[in-house]
Amino acid sequence: MKATLSPTSVADFCQDLVANKITVNRDYQRDDRIWSPYIRSYFIESILLEYPIPKIFLYVRYNLKTRTSTKEIVDGQQRSQALRLFYENKMRISTKIETQELRGKRYRDLDETLQGRFLSYSLAIDEFTGVSEDEIRESFARMNVHNVTLNSEELRNAKFQGPFKMFIFRMARAFREVLFDAGVISRRDVIRMADTRLMSDIVYILDRGFTTTRPPEIDAIYKDYNASFAKEDDYEEYLKEAFGYWHQNSLANYPRLASKHVFYTLIAAICELLHPGLVTSTLDDDHKTELEDILAMGNSLSALNDKLSASANEEGEIGEEDGEAADEASLDAFVSACTEKTNVGRQKFIRFAYFLSALKEA
Repeated sequence: MKATLSPTSVADFCQDLVANKITVNRDYQRDDRIWSPYIRSYFIESILLEYPIPKIFLYVRYNLKTRTSTKEIVDGQQRSQALRLFYENKMRISTKIETQELRGKRYRDLDETLQGRFLSYSLAIDEFTGVSEDEIRESFARMNVHNVTLNSEELRNAKFQGPFKMFIFRMARAFREVLFDAGVISRRDVIRMADTRLMSDIVYILDRGFTTTRPPEIDAIYKDYNASFAKEDDYEEYLKEAFGYWHQNSLANYPRLASKHVFYTLIAAICELLHPGLVTSTLDDDHKTELEDILAMGNSLSALNDKLSASANEEGEIGEEDGEAADEASLDAFVSACTEKTNVGRQKFIRFAYFLSALKEA
């Protein structure tokens, strides 16, 4: 059994959708409301920018009496629905997408160049012809066998389609290059979506404070903001300011602070420095007291970086010039928080407290 590659323009594909020559097979497809307006907009933007998109799979059925054929969508309903809505001027592109000239536009609002680019875009379509439905199901089962097992972040990306997910994706993309340059993430990390998990961890602290974050906890914030995310603009501003501060003050020059779990608490501490109370308002009295004790130590980022370096190399001491305000023993808790059980709430709090202390001394 094989599928026949039948590339089709968006114009021809949408005409067949409108004429019901292509229909949805509900046995294969989910409810067409799963994609949020933003996801649909992001997809249309991808078409207009001529990025490649996944294949659409169709099942060709023949009616021997009428000698006609119909095509059923067995994979690609969400994409097909978005194409049709935009083709029929029934959706506007979100004002949140990256390409400014497309924001808020319907198809009819595009200039002729962009309209032509949309209509002429070639969709990669595979058609199953002369096979049974059982064979189609077996084909998809075999495809899935060869797929790499999804990690927690990839599963989360597939499960949630709301504004919080797209906010996290936008932020990860906005800061991706500077994170590459600083060694916080690698290009392989992006393939497995470690960059979006990094952003999720930062926002989780801003939103919920210091708790242990396993996959269910991260899933919970995605779920809570899957329908609406009123804090989006505020959190975007906090992140932009924090990354701007990090860049302007050359904090990327401390390589030991570039580990993902260390870095996201550093960014949270910068957010608190720039917006006092943003994070610390979530602390109970005991943690507030402990924070005051750590703030009184007068740490420096150089001392924290050097202590982690010495610990990693199992040699050396922090230098007098950078570490004179904090003796070596006082930083043992910080090293432990950076190297053991790093997703545990208390460990995140300790890292945050030491970073905030150092930032206030800078």
